[in-house]
Amino acid sequence: MIEPAQKSTTESLLAVHHRDRQRRQVLLALLVITFLGGLFFGTLNWMRGIVAAAVIEFAFAAFCVVAYPFVRRTRRIHVWALAVALPWIVSVWVVVALPAAASSVFIWALVLPILLMFLLGRRIGLGLSVVSLLGAMAVALHRFGLPRNPDQIAYTANLIIAALAILVLSYVYERAREKAELDLRYLAVTDTLTDLPNRTLVYENFAGMKALALRQDKPLSLLLMDLDHFKQINDQHGHDAGDQVLREVADLLRKRLRRSDQVYRMGGEEFLVMMPDTSLDQAAALAENLRGRIEALDLRFNDQSAPLTASIGVTQMTAPEESFDTLLRRADQNMYWCKARGRNRVRAS
Repeated sequence: MIEPAQKSTTESLLAVHHRDRQRRQVLLALLVITFLGGLFFGTLNWMRGIVAAAVIEFAFAAFCVVAYPFVRRTRRIHVWALAVALPWIVSVWVVVALPAAASSVFIWALVLPILLMFLLGRRIGLGLSVVSLLGAMAVALHRFGLPRNPDQIAYTANLIIAALAILVLSYVYERAREKAELDLRYLAVTDTLTDLPNRTLVYENFAGMKALALRQDKPLSLLLMDLDHFKQINDQHGHDAGDQVLREVADLLRKRLRRSDQVYRMGGEEFLVMMPDTSLDQAAALAENLRGRIEALDLRFNDQSAPLTASIGVTQMTAPEESFDTLLRRADQNMYWCKARGRNRVRAS
């Protein structure tokens, strides 16, 4: 299994890279719909003489025009989601309170939980949804008073039950949607055989590690490891044996590395480790320790021994302009230097 710290990092990155993109699309669509609705209802209310409602709706339409280009470019989509949601809530309250406004305007309060939970997540969205519904009900109660006859009681009960149903269903749906999305994205970046991250997020994770290393003036090292003669294990003992070897090596890496280190299966029998706050000498010492432990693994299949060794290339970031590809290329060259000199070696440069 992936260590909790590394799994948490992967899940956080998934949330940033995928959920925000969907929220941006929904928020942009909401701005367009709100702009068109603001113009339509603003014009309609102006013609009906409900000037206060018209002014609010025209103002909100203008806000949508201003916000649209910012929402398209911003990286802080949750801030803009709040910037749109809060005026929405207040506008609904104000319009519901207007004596000349139709009572049907309350229906917009019922739409809010769906939007709020998707745009802001189920926790913040639930809190704001409860506040918006309670506020709208309080304003409606102040305007219309308590229901006095069976028809009014039935109408009010229908609204309250509908509001509760939408609130609960929106929360349950958003919780299930978030979990399903995270599970799918997690599978997309995870090697199912070893349960290690695959190479999908390597560049993003390296960028974060590099920025932190430069900011704190700390070293950052990479380790690239290839299992020697792995094809022979597959040929002599079968692919199931090869799969077991990969799982054994993955487990060893998880146990011997720090929680701050990140290990990936790059494909085939190749593994990558990114090590923050680790000098070249420290990384080389760790690589030598791993090499020795891999060589000491007692692997047996059908009562036959299956010796295993590894060639490991190590490098350290030496300049701020060095990219992940530069470091990977250097580690790869060191690893193939080991291969060319008999394998089962470590080289650091």
